[in-house]
Amino acid sequence: MSIQEKVKCVHKSYIRAGGKSFVSVFYERLMETSEDIRKKFEHIDMEAQAKILDHAIVMSFLFVDETHQSATQCLNNIRESHSRRNLDIAPELYDTWLECLVETVGICDPSANEELLANWRTVMSVAINHIRGGY
Repeated sequence: MSIQEKVKCVHKSYIRAGGKSFVSVFYERLMETSEDIRKKFEHIDMEAQAKILDHAIVMSFLFVDETHQSATQCLNNIRESHSRRNLDIAPELYDTWLECLVETVGICDPSANEELLANWRTVMSVAINHIRGGY
């Protein structure tokens, strides 16, 4: 399966998973992982953060297509905001983030299976590796 086909599968999965409720479940799982992660969100408006995450996930799907300029700009902005100069999101935290995201897909998408979860990891790793590279 090509990366573009994986993106289509993952995007359909995200729609099935329920958007806003998906994001809520994701953040619950993420906050359970560590005190360090909870501290990163202490002064964050989580309703606004949920909208940002929803947008970033969709932009991550589009980022795989290197010609999609708005997705590239969005991911470049995240890369800069999450760098050590700004929010200081350590590169290893993205592994936890991705695992929480994939676990959330398993919970929220009734069609989730191992192949789909692997596709999520592949697709989201493209964006994550770009963001992590700006640390």
